[in-house]
Amino acid sequence: MSDLLCRGRGADIGDRAPAWLVRSAGAVLGLAIMQFAAALGVWTAVGISSLTARGALMVAGALLATSSRGSWLWLTSGVLGTVLMLVSYTPLVRPMVAPFVRHDDTLRDASAAAGIPDAVVILSGSVTSEGRVTGAALERLISGFQQARRRGIPVVALSVVGDDADPSVESSERDQRELAQLMAPELELRFVKHVHSTRDEALAFAAMARTHGWRRVLLVTSPLHSRRACAAVEQAGLPVLCAPATSREYALSRLDRPENRRLAFADALYESAATLLYASRGWTP
Repeated sequence: MSDLLCRGRGADIGDRAPAWLVRSAGAVLGLAIMQFAAALGVWTAVGISSLTARGALMVAGALLATSSRGSWLWLTSGVLGTVLMLVSYTPLVRPMVAPFVRHDDTLRDASAAAGIPDAVVILSGSVTSEGRVTGAALERLISGFQQARRRGIPVVALSVVGDDADPSVESSERDQRELAQLMAPELELRFVKHVHSTRDEALAFAAMARTHGWRRVLLVTSPLHSRRACAAVEQAGLPVLCAPATSREYALSRLDRPENRRLAFADALYESAATLLYASRGWTP
């Protein structure tokens, strides 16, 4: 084994380097490892904040730098950097993404047999602290209203983020109503509240469907979220037709740019972890 400067394998470079300098270099390598992993979406997938990961890896890097395992820092950063390059500059991501996207409209027989759904269900996402819908949540909302108007479905069901269960964030209901009034004022809106995960939404929408006698709904969510989300709602007892929202953050149909591929990989990594979790808890088949 060898430390950060590879001493212990016959190398004499840095024999006189002070410990503080070696530890500082180890902390920098720890930060590099954190950044590589963040770019790949690792921290989001495992549910650790980037701030926590940054501090932990810098401390770990400083401690490992002078130990017999110091060279592991070089190895780890090299592996992650290589993976990031492969993800960004090769077609590796495209076959990884496809299994997570469920688009029932491509199954003509199933769609025809189902008939017109009773309602469009739009899953929520991130909002600002003022309750303004943003990012994936806005993509889902726009696509959901488009689907409802195009198919002639008069009812849209939405989940509210930041209600009284989360006092740090204003309720998204007002913004959702304003956007609906702007884009599709003729639609009837229904809301579920106190939801914090896809599982919560699945149970809440299934209960709403039983209350209103809905037999099947059209579910709109982000493309890579669609297979898990639709499976979770079906597991809760509500049949669905799955209609992925149009991706506006990156060009999912092309994946022709490094940033597109990196973002798609991060989403696929997150969904891989979430799919395993949901299956292990019986929330999806």
